[in-house]
Amino acid sequence: MVVATTIQIEKIREVDIPVIDLSGKQSKVAKLIVKACEEYGFFKVINHGVPHHIIKNMEDESFQFFDKTLPEKMELVGYGSKNIGFSGDTGELEYLLLQTNQNAIDDTSKFLRVMVG
Repeated sequence: MVVATTIQIEKIREVDIPVIDLSGKQSKVAKLIVKACEEYGFFKVINHGVPHHIIKNMEDESFQFFDKTLPEKMELVGYGSKNIGFSGDTGELEYLLLQTNQNAIDDTSKFLRVMVG
């Protein structure tokens, strides 16, 4: 078993993000998640049981989706964007909210495949 002891940083498309190993002791993992949320606002998890090829496909399709024009992205229910920041650290955050019930996931993934295709 790999035990989570520190937050490692991984580069994905030129962005450093914290990586949390879920195979560690639950109390330690929880502390690392809190730390990543406080210091970065987001994180990537590993050793969660989802096969690598599924993650790779989702990441590839996500990058393709967010590279689309705003009107194209707005066609998908769940897409949103928001201006963020107050003290000179402003920017725009784009997000895609996906539902967690199996039927909604199946329908959304079929729609994404058509849009990204």
